[in-house]
Amino acid sequence: MNANPPIVLNRQGRLPGVIAVDHAGRSIPEALGDLGLSAHWRDTHHFCDLGAAELAHALAERIDVPIVLCDVSRLVIDVNRWLEDPRSVVPEVEGTSIPANIEMDDAALIARQEAVFWPYQCCLGEIWMEQKARHPKPFFFSLHSCTRVFDGFRRPWDGGTIWHDDETLSRHLVSHLSREDGLVIGDNQPYSGLGGAFTVDRHTYGSGLPACGFEVTNDLLQTEADFNRWADLLSGVLLAAIDEGLAA
Repeated sequence: MNANPPIVLNRQGRLPGVIAVDHAGRSIPEALGDLGLSAHWRDTHHFCDLGAAELAHALAERIDVPIVLCDVSRLVIDVNRWLEDPRSVVPEVEGTSIPANIEMDDAALIARQEAVFWPYQCCLGEIWMEQKARHPKPFFFSLHSCTRVFDGFRRPWDGGTIWHDDETLSRHLVSHLSREDGLVIGDNQPYSGLGGAFTVDRHTYGSGLPACGFEVTNDLLQTEADFNRWADLLSGVLLAAIDEGLAA
């Protein structure tokens, strides 16, 4: 099975950090067709993290760190799940079956892992290792977007951190972003990393290095002005982490 490879921005970034974008893409390997889903699903948060790719490209213009994006839809395989997690390849979305995922045998599952999951995680891991060799304390930042309304609940957060064993970077983000007028920033909200956050944990757990994920609510990522605003905010906060010695 052939799949779009990871996209890498600022491959030789000079600053101490890495940004991972697990759910940036909408692409599907040709062998899987449209997964058996109608076209409208491509524009939903189930298919990808809406606005995350555009935000990542805007960030690349503002902060010189490597940024790695998975260009394949999370409905093919979720690169931010443990492979044993039944949500790694979901059988349905909002009660709608995904035929290609239901009809999958073990060989087909392994093919997806080899074509999508491992190329992304290995690319990210290689770049992270390079940054750790260049810098004593680089940061690891995992960028996501999420829907404002989920299961009938309107989330109050405009953005929120996800962290597990080290809250240093999360605390820094919450402190700085909460100063922005009108922004409501969650700490391990709307998703908590305390039960595990795969990509962040895989590359940083127990390392003592500053690391966390961050969700931007996708109703704030709809226009070029939105992307630029959040790119200014997040790059500013990450650069401040370097200036303040949290990352080096």
